[in-house]
Amino acid sequence: MVQRKKTNVEILDDFASTYPVDVKAAAEAIGVRVLFDDLPAGISGKIQRDRDGSYYIVANRREPECRQRFTIAHELGHFMYHRDLIGDGVQDSPAYRAPDETVYETTPLERMHETQANRFAANLLMPKRLIREAKKANPDANARELARQFNVSEDAMRIRQGLPRL
Repeated sequence: MVQRKKTNVEILDDFASTYPVDVKAAAEAIGVRVLFDDLPAGISGKIQRDRDGSYYIVANRREPECRQRFTIAHELGHFMYHRDLIGDGVQDSPAYRAPDETVYETTPLERMHETQANRFAANLLMPKRLIREAKKANPDANARELARQFNVSEDAMRIRQGLPRL
């Protein structure tokens, strides 16, 4: 019997079955290389298409590991949802999440694309099912403890749980 090849979504679902999700391995499993480099201040990462048609993500190695992980997952969201908008590169800057709409004048991405990529990253790194499991195993775990377990920022975990940011 011929075994069918898993889709990218199925591969990512496999990685999202335990925490913390190995987001670098997940990206590479669907064919997206992950690199770490010094990027300009305010730039967390980017995704680019290589000359051979493959894609790669660059995460800013100067940022904390939990931020790098979210950036990789965010850029994977662009790969999954917005591949047709990725040319020479899409940079993930904190400005994209700012209320200043002028940041979208230099990129084909719009606020909705950034929101989709952020939601994708949250779903990949902090699946609600796994958060429920973690809370069941330790009912007293607060957002800080859960963030540590999932290797994400406390703010990301608080947002995921519908709690106010600190």
